[in-house]
Amino acid sequence: MFKVAICDDEMTSLMINQALTEQVLSDNNIEYEIKTFDNMEKMIEVLSKEGEEFDLLLSDILAVGMNGIEAAEELRRLGEKIPIVFISSTADYALDGYRVNALRYLQKPVQIDILKEAIMEAYGNRKSRKEHLSFQVGDRFYKINFDDIIYLESSMRDTEVVTKNERIVVHNKFSDMEKKLPESRFCRCHRSYIINLSEVKDIARYRFLTKSGEEIPISQIQYQEIKNAYIKFGE
Repeated sequence: MFKVAICDDEMTSLMINQALTEQVLSDNNIEYEIKTFDNMEKMIEVLSKEGEEFDLLLSDILAVGMNGIEAAEELRRLGEKIPIVFISSTADYALDGYRVNALRYLQKPVQIDILKEAIMEAYGNRKSRKEHLSFQVGDRFYKINFDDIIYLESSMRDTEVVTKNERIVVHNKFSDMEKKLPESRFCRCHRSYIINLSEVKDIARYRFLTKSGEEIPISQIQYQEIKNAYIKFGE
């Protein structure tokens, strides 16, 4: 299911963009769900909610109160990485779109072939974008790509997610975090560690060495089993 959010405080534009999006997705035999918003604050509330997985946001820029750029900045601050396509009657904010890593910037009235290019680009990138670990810390919602995770470490009642750029303390049980990870690439090598096998540089007796230079312990009891899993992963 390809989920699209459309936000515009002008009802006519909202309906037009919805109709064009439905036509593009139907013509390409893509199963979809569209949710519309006429308010930026409400859109942010829904898209940043844990468990809500949207694949594309089509947003106007000019709006009463919070504008589209400000809304996109808030989504990014909250950790939302959804592809954003701005559809606006003015090009004045086009350069601002780079600040929020916008996918495209389209001018009204939007041409359906140009809209189709933007939608299909987001659809094509959907698989890689969904390969992530999702969790919430305070008011910030994280979506960390599996490729960016080195390992997870149990810390009392918390879990530390160690990425290539930062360490994030998550107030979730270690076992609950483990369930969110694919067994095909993540291995619980110790009671307190889950390692991303693609980030392993080498293995020695009772430890992994990561590409970043950290040593991760391996359970002595499960050493042979874990070693075999690592060898199989690299084949």
